[in-house]
Amino acid sequence: MASIVRKIMEELQWVRKDPFRYGFLRDFKNRGASIIYDSEDGIVLKRGNIIYSAGTVSEPSLFSDTFVAMVCEPSVRDRLIEAEVFRECFECLQAIYTGGPIALERDNIVIRQLELPDLPFVLANYHHPGSTEKHIRERLDDYMVGAFVDGRCAGFAGIHEEGSIGLLEVLPDFRRRGIAEALESHLINWCIQNSRLPYCHVLTNNAASIALQKKLKLTFDEKPLYWLS
Repeated sequence: MASIVRKIMEELQWVRKDPFRYGFLRDFKNRGASIIYDSEDGIVLKRGNIIYSAGTVSEPSLFSDTFVAMVCEPSVRDRLIEAEVFRECFECLQAIYTGGPIALERDNIVIRQLELPDLPFVLANYHHPGSTEKHIRERLDDYMVGAFVDGRCAGFAGIHEEGSIGLLEVLPDFRRRGIAEALESHLINWCIQNSRLPYCHVLTNNAASIALQKKLKLTFDEKPLYWLS
């Protein structure tokens, strides 16, 4: 495991229980999340309207004042849905990159950071149903990149508010040309350079994304995680 990943994973007690599975907690805390609960049965961290939780703690009041939460245990998922704190659940697989920087050798693809003038293009081409203009503006302020072929933007990707790699879209005319691989490789390198954990959460039914993570040699956690909204 690369030293940068060890450094990110090493401090929180819950991270020590299983550094691979719970390393995202340390990364989330480094991004400004506050610990609102920490005990033998679990830990809950919150940043803005997002919660990350590990263990079996499922007290609804801890989760009620938020928009989305990521939990690790099916029992927590079930309790929070039964309590009607959340209505939807998305089962995901966690994939983490643990190697060194990836060599980027694509002469026909130019990767550059996107900025506010690129907002209309991203809004027109990002197809996640829960996305808003405010959300995309914030992602552009954090870090989003575009892949350009012959001066045209072929796709883009960025860092989600909680810290995972995502927001990946490749325009139809440019698919099957290595655009997604180039974008994610760039973001993995950026995470390594900025002492962030290079990881993503992939829906269990997203075969294309799972294949991409395997191609880039990310390692999958065998147990799923659950995003609640």
